Parts: sequence; structure tokens; C-alpha cells
Amino acid sequence: MWGVELIIVLCMIAVNGIFAGYEIALASVSLSRLQVLLQDKRAGAKAAFYMKENMESSLATVQLGITLVGAIAAATGGAGAAETFAPQLRETFQISVGAAEFLAITAVVVPLTVATIIFGELIPKVFAIRNKEWVCLRMSNAIKWFSWSVWPVVRFLEMAVNWLMKLGQRHWQSKIDDQVSTESPELQELHASATLARWSRQIGAQEEKIIHGATALSQRLVRDIMLPAGSISMLDVNASISDCLVAAHLDMHTRFPVTERTDDPQAIIGYVNFKDIVAHMRLSPNDRSLRAIVRTITSFEETTPASSCLETIIKDHRHIALVRDEAMHVVGMVTLEDMIEELVGEIEDEYDRLPAHVVPTGSGWVVGGGITLNHLAELSNIDLTNDLPQQGARSLNEWIIGHLGRAVQGGETLEREQVRVVVRKVRRQKVLEAQIEVSTANKVEA
Repeated sequence: MWGVELIIVLCMIAVNGIFAGYEIALASVSLSRLQVLLQDKRAGAKAAFYMKENMESSLATVQLGITLVGAIAAATGGAGAAETFAPQLRETFQISVGAAEFLAITAVVVPLTVATIIFGELIPKVFAIRNKEWVCLRMSNAIKWFSWSVWPVVRFLEMAVNWLMKLGQRHWQSKIDDQVSTESPELQELHASATLARWSRQIGAQEEKIIHGATALSQRLVRDIMLPAGSISMLDVNASISDCLVAAHLDMHTRFPVTERTDDPQAIIGYVNFKDIVAHMRLSPNDRSLRAIVRTITSFEETTPASSCLETIIKDHRHIALVRDEAMHVVGMVTLEDMIEELVGEIEDEYDRLPAHVVPTGSGWVVGGGITLNHLAELSNIDLTNDLPQQGARSLNEWIIGHLGRAVQGGETLEREQVRVVVRKVRRQKVLEAQIEVSTANKVEA
């Protein structure tokens, strides 16, 4: 008779392993991955997707199955021990009935517990973690049918858990919200996968940064990355083509919005490319206007997702676009480079790194905006450290912007005591090059 009981116990351990493995597999696999498998019409994907969507019900089903299996195994093993081993122990060691039954049950329960932990829990769970998709696809239909067969009990357990969770959330939810990320589970999973891939050296740190940047871009609006309207470098359509060429050369950009009123972003009618200006001067030297080469410029509402804006300008082969508010007023400008930088970080070309040259001229010095004030004093005897702006400055670029208190534009002149600084070239509101004229009274004494 003990052989039948042993078979029942071993079967219960096997069934326990099925439930335990399925539980960890279902918890590990992502809903998005199951959705992909469902779209690929993989066998078992529909049931797996259903079980994942109804996670509370699935967990209740699995736990009910594990509890029932454990109860059957314990009852069978205990009964067998009491009937088979207890009399033998009592006769052999001449002990009481209670002591014999206790020792018999202990002799059965301890090996049964060890076998259940190893073969009914650990091995199935490790296997399921390594093969979670396979386990979900193969087992979901059977677990789903079992869930339906015990539906009243599962429903009761699900309702009880939800009620208790809602009751407890009143007390701990505010503390949890302060510590838990507000990102969706799918994004959290994507970020975790990217980090894991970097740790395993499947991708580099830059690729991980791009993945994080791409998800962040989808959550940002155009107004979050735009250049404010007051900082847009514009060309006047009524100015001569030569003046526009000089202005474009000073600002060191490739594309410039064109306005019908000087420095008025609300009057922008399009944009021009620096190459178009040069080509127009060569091909039509008698045409002094920009109107013939003005291109149409795209506009986006400020609430447009940055990812949608990026997709549109790439599709339309545009590099710049205006940003407008609800009243259709221009509030800024966004460039393709700005959005790419959101993905990969700052992109510096040969004009972004501020030069640090010092070249003497007939009336002063031509100085790069990146030179430090101390180095400038050493090379040219021009000491600007005695007239620092309120927020301080280390480089010539910071010194000029600090005294102006706003974005700098090419051609601007700044006069401070005995020093006259003319901004020659600007790039992204930074001084690339300036002409400095100074009297001997403000030079460092040799």
C-alpha cells in the first residue's frame, strides 16, 4: 500500500513543480513580448497573453493549485507514515503511540520537504526563468482551463486580495509613490534590458545612452528643446545680399530664418541656406534680394511631441522648424541637430569648440572666445580680470556674455572703461571671435 502513496506524493511534487515554474515564468515574461508572440500567431500565445493581462487571477489560480497539491502530498505522506512506520517504530523501540507517530511523520516529512524544495520549487523555477517564453506558451492553456474549473474560488481570492490591497494603499501608497519611478512598466523594462545588455557587453555605453535618450524624447515636447524666439539668428529679407552674407558669416550657422522686419520672429517668411546665398551671388550678381532663394519653413505647435517632430522633419528633409503657441505666435525654433543631441548628447563640430587664438592687428587684437582671461593677459597684456561681471568669468566668451546680460549677436560692440570689444563671430550664442581695442592705460605693466 505504501507504494501507491509514494507514487501519489511524487506526482504531487511534479505537479507542484509545474505550478511553481509557470508562476515564475509568467511573472518574468513581459506583456509586450507576449503581444509580439500573439501577433506572430504562436501556439499558446493567446492563452499566455490572457493570463498575463489578468495577473491577479493567474496568481490566485497558481497559488490555489500549489496549496491543493501540497495538502494532498502532506495528507498522503502523513497517513502512510502513521499506518506503516508508526507500528514498526513502536514495536522496535518500545515507545508510546504518540511518540512513534511523531517520529514516523518526521521521518517522512523531512525528506518530503527537501524533495519538494529541490524538485518541486528550485529546479522548475530555474528552468522557467531560463525558458520563460517556452513555459508560458506550453502551459498557459492547461492553467487557464484549471482556472475556469475552480473559478468561484479564484474569484473569491482575487476579490479578497484586491479589497485588502485597496485598504492598505490608503496608508502606504503615498510613501511608495515617493520612491517608485513614474515610468510605465514597458519603459522600465526597456531601460533595464539596455543596462543588462551593457553589463554583458552586448552594447556599449553610448548605445545604452541612445536607448534612454530615445525613450526620453518620446515623453518630451518641442517647447522643452526649442531655441527661444529671442535667441534666433535671423536675416532681413530687405537687406542686401552682401550684408546678409556678412551676417551669416559672423553667426557661423548653415541655415537662417528670413524675416520681413528686422529681428522680429513673428515676421519670419522662410529660411535660407548659407550655400544658397553664396551661389546666388555668383549666379545672379545683379539680384540684391534674398526673396528669390527663400525656402518655406515648417512649423509645429509647442505641445507637439519631440519624437513626432523628429519623424516629420526627417521625412520632409528639413533641418529647422518654427515652434508656435496656441495663438500661432512664434515662440522658438527647433533644429534637427537639437533633437539628435537629445539622443546622443552634445554634438560639437569644429566651430562649437571655442578657439583660443590671440592675433595682433593694427588697432588691437583678434581673440578667440575660448581663451582664459589670465592667458589673454599673458599673451597680449590685456587685463580684463579687473572688470569681471557679477557672476564671474573665466573665458573671454563668458566675460562678454556676462557684461551684456543676454544672448550675444555678431557685430555687437561692448565698451568697458578703456576697452572696446567688437564681436566678430558667434556660434550658438557663444563668442567665437572678437576684436579687442585697448588703450595703454588698461594694459598690464611689463
